[in-house]
Amino acid sequence: MAILTLRDVKSYSADKEVNIDLSNQITLIYGQNGSGKSTISGYFTEYHPQKYKNCRFKSDENFDFFVFNQEYVEKKFHNKEYQPGIFTLNEKNDGLNTTINNNKARMTQIKVKLDALNTFIQDKEKTIKSLVETCMSDIFDKTVGERKKLEYFLDGAKQRSTFYNRMKNISPKKATYTTEVLTNRLKQLLSSKGTRYNELSKPVLQGLSEDIIDLMTTPLMPASSTQFSAFIQDLGNADWVRKGIEYVRDNVCPFCYQKFDSQHILEEITRMFDQSYEQSIAAICYAETVIARDIETLDAFHEQLRSHPVVTDDNEVFGILRAIQQLYRANIQAMANKVEYPSKSIKPDSIDDLLQKLAGNLETLNGQIQENNHLASNFDVEMALLNDDVHSHLRNKCEPYFSSCEIQATEIRQQIKNKDTEISNFITEKKKLEEEIHRLTGQLSVIQPTIDTINNNLILLGISDFSITCHDEELKLYRLQRRSQPQNNEVFKSLSEGEKTIIALLYFIESCAGHAMEKSLTNSKFVVIDDPISSLSHNFIYEVASLIKRRFITTKLARHLVILTHSIFFFQEILLSAARRLDPCASTPKNWSLLRIVKSHHSDCVALSMHEMLNEYQALWQTLKDVQDGRSLPVVLLNTMRNILEYYFSFACKQEKLEHALEKLAQEHSAGEYDSFYRAINRHSHSDGRNILSTGIIDVENYFRLFKKIFEATEDIEHHNTMMGIAVPKP
Repeated sequence: MAILTLRDVKSYSADKEVNIDLSNQITLIYGQNGSGKSTISGYFTEYHPQKYKNCRFKSDENFDFFVFNQEYVEKKFHNKEYQPGIFTLNEKNDGLNTTINNNKARMTQIKVKLDALNTFIQDKEKTIKSLVETCMSDIFDKTVGERKKLEYFLDGAKQRSTFYNRMKNISPKKATYTTEVLTNRLKQLLSSKGTRYNELSKPVLQGLSEDIIDLMTTPLMPASSTQFSAFIQDLGNADWVRKGIEYVRDNVCPFCYQKFDSQHILEEITRMFDQSYEQSIAAICYAETVIARDIETLDAFHEQLRSHPVVTDDNEVFGILRAIQQLYRANIQAMANKVEYPSKSIKPDSIDDLLQKLAGNLETLNGQIQENNHLASNFDVEMALLNDDVHSHLRNKCEPYFSSCEIQATEIRQQIKNKDTEISNFITEKKKLEEEIHRLTGQLSVIQPTIDTINNNLILLGISDFSITCHDEELKLYRLQRRSQPQNNEVFKSLSEGEKTIIALLYFIESCAGHAMEKSLTNSKFVVIDDPISSLSHNFIYEVASLIKRRFITTKLARHLVILTHSIFFFQEILLSAARRLDPCASTPKNWSLLRIVKSHHSDCVALSMHEMLNEYQALWQTLKDVQDGRSLPVVLLNTMRNILEYYFSFACKQEKLEHALEKLAQEHSAGEYDSFYRAINRHSHSDGRNILSTGIIDVENYFRLFKKIFEATEDIEHHNTMMGIAVPKP
């Protein structure tokens, strides 16, 4: 994998990433000048890292990058009189060469082993990741009930991954909480926020005194010192006699209606039911009123409890109050009976047990009130404590799954650790081999073979006026030399643009094949060649394409080779180096990528088939289609359309027919709409300075319509439709 991502650099948009896949061995990229090709090569030079801060290159391996572009030419030749020597190995010392080759072979073996070890580690890391995913799912699924009830505390941890991460960061603690206890604590804490309540006071009840209870249980008898007392006591009808007093009228007995001395009888009876007797009856009657007031007190207390927020409607206290009031009413009835029949012994009901239960219940309620008030006064502290308890409770629920995952992951990590040790040993061995190769290479390195190779290639290209020579054998420096001026150190500035490109390219090719500054390169090579054929060096297109094929493509010198060009001819020459005859069923040669850089408002990269662009003429039609698809700006329309007309009608020997058609169309559209288009098209040549005009806002759809009319007028509409990819159904 080798992916270059460009964003917010030069003509590339700041809002959209452009991903360029350079993973194949050879990537051939076509783009017109100004489309954004050089931005690609510029990334790999690392000359301007700040400009590329929003860009990145992602690959599975490390590379040594070699980039040929205009900056390379400037830095290596324009700004320097001398160039660093490129070293090749002196093959005469077979012993050292054998050691170097053996070391390189061993380094290749080490790379294979390192790749295998890294793959093993990656697989194990994936296994650990899978274990974590399983654990994550388990704890999320198994705690669904608890999480739902305690979600108040799970803000930011309600998703599977966030819940896992939170639980993972909590140490397990011994805790005996239940979910119900925690939810009740939360409910109580939330209800206490901002609320403080008064405690409940026990109602003050008079009740029955011991004296009243004694009176109730003791029969009240008349005084024994009277004339009738003994007789009445024997009869046991003192209560009947007492009630009968009110019926005595005149001197007639109210029971037998015989005459008698009523005054004497009344005096005797009054003496029998003396003051002590009457006081006892009065005390019992008063006790009735006391108990009635106690009932009223309990009624008021009942209403107080009902309005208190802490006391729920189903609290036991209301049942206790009802029971006390019921006993109080029973005792009032008992006291009424006692007053009615004083001689009877009546025992009132005891409410001591109920009063004790009431006191206990009130103590419990006051405890709840005190707890509420404590929570209200310390809300934040208590909420923090509850939060800790909730998370400890949830963490304990997750512990079995964490424990199982950790046991398996620990075993795998140990395997990874063992492999890391092997990797470290291999890297140490590789470093020693690199150092030995560097040392032995220094003993064998010479620069003359490279000089000879570059000069021979110059001669093969027909360049004999200048050559490259050794400037300093000890410092290992090159310089350019003109045969007619061997002492002139500024030869490069006097060369043509084509010659400058050629000599720089030859030097670059040798730097890729050899090594500079006696530095051994051990990583795979990543070579980028940006537009090696300038607009002024077309004489060398075939030779340069052949050179690249021979030195890079055929030999597979680089792990990845990226070639960028604006020349269709050069594009085709490089493409044909893969095969002399292109497979009509394939879009690209095997292990090749074909791409095109297009630019509308911003640059973009699109895939390209090797059958799409076969020559410069087809490239012009492709430009029209790019404008139509929004990939290029409309400003190029007029020149492109004029070039197409010049190419086609000149090649078909129909120039005269074209002129007649244009004149006729101009006359038919004399209103000016087509006439202005005609005048722009019919300026004959790019070299005609009068072609420079401002077209204002271009109506793209209208231009295409008028352009099509030209081919209709010349009876060449079939060619227009074919080149524009317009399918016309046959009649």
